[in-house]
Amino acid sequence: MGYPFNQIPPQAWVNAGGGYGQATLCGTLGVAAACIGMVCEADQGKKVLYELNEWYKTAQFPMYQPEGLDLPQTVANSLLCEDSVNIYMDESGHEYGSAERKSRCAGVAADVTRKLVELLNAELA
Repeated sequence: MGYPFNQIPPQAWVNAGGGYGQATLCGTLGVAAACIGMVCEADQGKKVLYELNEWYKTAQFPMYQPEGLDLPQTVANSLLCEDSVNIYMDESGHEYGSAERKSRCAGVAADVTRKLVELLNAELA
């Protein structure tokens, strides 16, 4: 996208991982909220964020399967990292530190990013 977005250091988003280190809000949603705020007026941003959050609660993750894995899809029914990941681990049998769980969360990040772009394109078209 270029300026001014190329001025944002990628390290600004590191703290979002693991639900901001406390398994709270899914980090992808917090980063998405910041991105929305960079390109939308306040009322537009609230609308887009609401739509994204509502979609997140009922989406079957991961849609995108990193590394071609066939990971089970689960529904979080929540915006919390802890809920989303625990439901996935219960269903899959994978532990928190497993490569599969990490790939699952990478897939969720890709899914949320795709949906965010769709919502922003529709709102700002």
